[in-house]
Amino acid sequence: MRKGRWGILVLLIMTLAVACAGASTAQSPQGQNTVVRVRRGTLEVTVSGSGNLQPHTLVNLAFTQSGIVRKVYVGVGDTVKAGQVLAELDTRDLELQLQNARVNLEIARIRLAQAQATARARPADLAAAQAALANAQASLEALKSGPDPRDREIARLNYEVAKNAIWQAQLSRDKTAGLPGSSSVDLELAQARVGQAELQAEISRLQYEKAQSGPTEQQLKAAEAALAQARANLTRLQVQDPSLDVQLAQYQVQQAEIAVRQLELRLEQARLVAPIDGVVTAVNLVEGSPAPTGMPAITIGDLNHLEVVVNLPEVDVAQVAPGQEAVIIPEATPDTRLKGKVISVAPVGSQIQGVVNFPVTIALEEKAPSVRAGMTVQVQIAVARRENALLVPRRALIARGGQTFVTVMRGDQTETVPVRIGMRGDTMAEVLEGLQEGDVVVVPAAQAGASGTRVPGPGFFGPGIFR
Repeated sequence: MRKGRWGILVLLIMTLAVACAGASTAQSPQGQNTVVRVRRGTLEVTVSGSGNLQPHTLVNLAFTQSGIVRKVYVGVGDTVKAGQVLAELDTRDLELQLQNARVNLEIARIRLAQAQATARARPADLAAAQAALANAQASLEALKSGPDPRDREIARLNYEVAKNAIWQAQLSRDKTAGLPGSSSVDLELAQARVGQAELQAEISRLQYEKAQSGPTEQQLKAAEAALAQARANLTRLQVQDPSLDVQLAQYQVQQAEIAVRQLELRLEQARLVAPIDGVVTAVNLVEGSPAPTGMPAITIGDLNHLEVVVNLPEVDVAQVAPGQEAVIIPEATPDTRLKGKVISVAPVGSQIQGVVNFPVTIALEEKAPSVRAGMTVQVQIAVARRENALLVPRRALIARGGQTFVTVMRGDQTETVPVRIGMRGDTMAEVLEGLQEGDVVVVPAAQAGASGTRVPGPGFFGPGIFR
């Protein structure tokens, strides 16, 4: 009698389940079993995690030098374009330094041109120095060798000519004095010619004596000094290498160019320029105050491309790969479902409290007015999908002796049959062998005892893949 009542109760529950038009489970009072009809459908396996939405690109801008903020051009919430100036420091002192550096650069370039001109003129300078040395040597040798016989003869002849000139002047004077009617003026002129001839004769005499006596000690010393100077000039030109002077001048030009470029860079760095298109999310600048140190001055985010990073345990991340689809659910609006896609999986995990987690980045692929950067979201990543699979509730699975069983309704009787299970989802499992579509299985409300236990998480994809 007790067995018949139980069979009738199970049959009524089964009939109710079938009437639910494909419902996966039939509702029953707490503590009672339910029955489910085996059906075909799509089985999707997901792994999940949580994180905060962040811009794909978030840029913190800061001044690399100290200074007073002269102007701030943007505020929080402003949309900016790449290359747009956001803020700048007071650069009047830098501008003066740059002006001075450019002057120094021009001076260095002039010195380089001088060194190059000197190098080009070196062959001519060497030739002139060599000629000067030869002339000095010849002059000294001439002095040391004494007067030239021809010079002495010329001096003697000049002296003889000068003496003859005296005699002629005297004869002319005497003739003038003996002429009747000669005036005193004529006599004075004739006498002056005599005196002039005598003076010229004395000069010729001295030159003749000098030609016979040879050079003085002072003349020799002067000639030797001139020779030493000419030799020193030639040695200096031979020792000097103009190419080294040119190279040194070139390096000085490069140093001046670097100084100019450094100041130009400092002027550029005195301005904050947007590197990307985006939205200003923070401004920590006050005009007229020193620029902050140790913190971003302005932050820009690309709010058109949001993403979330979730930390997945190693048993879950083994099934995650870039390109997989995901569902993003904001905690503030749990009814919102947004499309996402896995864009990267960290190749190296980090161990925290004995658990190894791997950061996985998921991009948000659709927008919603209520979703903003910084919000906490839940992420469900679809790691596997099976179409037209024969499905059974996972709670119906029983592990016993290393095999998996389910309880099947056969008329008003129940029968435990072995099954082979394939892919497992959160609530449903794929049946590969042992059941047919339309079979009715019993889903225990609670399973306990030594004879049978509910099948735990391990499944087709390995231990702990599905939560």
